[in-house]
Amino acid sequence: MKKISQESMGYLVSRLLKQYAEAIKETKNDKSDFAYGRRLAYYEVLDILKSELDIHDADLKDFGLDVDLESIDE
Repeated sequence: MKKISQESMGYLVSRLLKQYAEAIKETKNDKSDFAYGRRLAYYEVLDILKSELDIHDADLKDFGLDVDLESIDE
């Protein structure tokens, strides 16, 4: 199996962060369970990635995950 590069992982995380930010904005206008579920799903994925990278002593800043996910601008 081919390993993913740090650059590729950083790109993947940046896309997920962008989608998470869009999901947060969406819940301002759409209070449906679906919108909040989508928002929570992105949060959970990013939180898992952040935890795993931290456990493996990765520099979270290199991946754009040196942020508090719960305080991303609403």
